[in-house]
Amino acid sequence: MKKIAWVAFFIFAASCLSCANTGGIYQPASYSFTIKIPAGWRKIDNNRYLFVTKESPFLQYVMVQNRPISRSFRNTEKKLKTDMLPEEAAQIIVDEIASDQNILNFAVLDNTPAAIQGHDGFKILFTYNDQKGSKFKTLYYGFIKEDTFFNLRFTAADQVYFQKDIETFKRMLNSFQVIKAKAA
Repeated sequence: MKKIAWVAFFIFAASCLSCANTGGIYQPASYSFTIKIPAGWRKIDNNRYLFVTKESPFLQYVMVQNRPISRSFRNTEKKLKTDMLPEEAAQIIVDEIASDQNILNFAVLDNTPAAIQGHDGFKILFTYNDQKGSKFKTLYYGFIKEDTFFNLRFTAADQVYFQKDIETFKRMLNSFQVIKAKAA
């Protein structure tokens, strides 16, 4: 099973690297948001999430997703609820990530409430290692709007790539707009 997952990941990564550079406001047909993608970054829209990278998904990427809150998470089977506080939703996300067997040495550095374009949500900053021992840092924002969970995350290899591209991610985050609240 793991071999199939790795083959799928390498096919995905190769397709991402072959994407044309992009830039400008992007509105995926299958999602209920718009976001401005920086010039020189490449995108993959696979109808489950928007994936954007500059150099390589192994160095840095941004993932944007909206998902129905009725869908349970893969590792914990937990579900979000419309009336949850941002802190409660953040804890479900932390539990989900901590339960992922592919994530090692998971450490939450910050977990605080955050406003995302006027929506009450949360911000989680964490680090982890992959199965090969590479270290990654992620800044994860999320919020619930009606029956949809929106999340935007920036992941980068080591401190160098994180510092190099964090301001670009913040500009993307600030450009994010919900255009309707229904998940695909």
